[in-house]
Amino acid sequence: MRRRDADEYGAFASADPRPLLLLVNSLCADYREWALRGLHREFRLWLLDAREASWDRPYLVGQTCVDALDTDEAIAAAKELASRLPIAGVLCYDEMRIWAAARIAAALGLPTSTPDAVLACRDKRLTRERMAAAGAGAVRSVAVADAAGAGRAAAQIGYPVVLKPRALAGSEGVTRIDRPEQLEAEFAFADGAHVTDAPRFAEGVLVEEYLDGPEITVDSVVWRGEVRPAFISHKEQRLAPTFEETGHVVTADDPLLRDERLRAVVQSAHTALGFTHGVTHTEVRLTAKGPRIIEVNGRLGGDMITYVGLLATGIDLAVAAGRLAVDELPDLTPRRRSTAAVRFYYPPHDLVVEELRLDPAGLPAGIWECTILAGPGQRLLLPPRSFVDGRLAAGFAVGADEAACQHALDELGTLLRVRGRPID
Repeated sequence: MRRRDADEYGAFASADPRPLLLLVNSLCADYREWALRGLHREFRLWLLDAREASWDRPYLVGQTCVDALDTDEAIAAAKELASRLPIAGVLCYDEMRIWAAARIAAALGLPTSTPDAVLACRDKRLTRERMAAAGAGAVRSVAVADAAGAGRAAAQIGYPVVLKPRALAGSEGVTRIDRPEQLEAEFAFADGAHVTDAPRFAEGVLVEEYLDGPEITVDSVVWRGEVRPAFISHKEQRLAPTFEETGHVVTADDPLLRDERLRAVVQSAHTALGFTHGVTHTEVRLTAKGPRIIEVNGRLGGDMITYVGLLATGIDLAVAAGRLAVDELPDLTPRRRSTAAVRFYYPPHDLVVEELRLDPAGLPAGIWECTILAGPGQRLLLPPRSFVDGRLAAGFAVGADEAACQHALDELGTLLRVRGRPID
């Protein structure tokens, strides 16, 4: 751990009225710089991250180099920093570190849902157990340690089933199983999934009933236990049998925001988990029997969903998370009434990128921006060999409705050119 210029910073910071937030891990620019842009306007940000600041440096007032996954050391570092600087709140949008961030906030006496509640979101086995105990629309789910156990659980639940790791994110390692002969290989796939910069959080795999129907997410502010939805996103998943998310659509006036049954299901899940303060990203399937909870994530949504929500509604949920971190109720009044969408573009097969370019004819009408996610020399592996890392680019569209956005994104796809060396 290294302490970075806190004393020097403290000498001149008193003139800046913005509250000071301790940001636990900042992740990568492609997916999170939009969030820091908004936060920087309203908060001073001090980074707690083992990685030396780089792209995020312009948004920071300082950094302490420590990994929050070493929670005891991170708490000690945060307490030492708080003894010299007026930390007003702790913010984290990294799934791997949200539990640690809650423990840091609790140790500093700062606003947070309890670490126990955040852990119940983080550990999907705990999520299922607590929802079942509360009678909150539980999904049949069995934790297993091996393929044989997975086979017994699948036979008990009935095919198709879903295998998923207990504590990952971004659909990493999640797959659908339709027949018993798939189990051994797919169990090894789910059990072996991990995030490279984090140790395995929880052992085992969950075998769950498959929920049919479209998937949505409800991105919300939770204030004193009340869930207040900000917007709803509709997912695209075009890489079956995996559940990789290939796109998202948000409409400001989505009628589901007024669906009382959906709101009640989401509220009951939060109550069962004890999550009372913060932002959440709740995944829901709209089944023939009504809305069913897939999981509740105790953080900002990933995969650019919250940025798409900002484009559609004008609600900056990252700033809302900052306000909650300093114990202020955010304003969720929409400032825009549009539809916005993101689509992720993939190569036709696994390859090493040699050249990736956007046709110089320019962006089609309706395209807000296009972010190139890959460059020369980069290995792109499609699911299930890799998740998220197989993407070429992300296109963002804003329009009057979903059809207009999808048309613009279709046109954008024709302008992306990739050349590469195939990977066997």
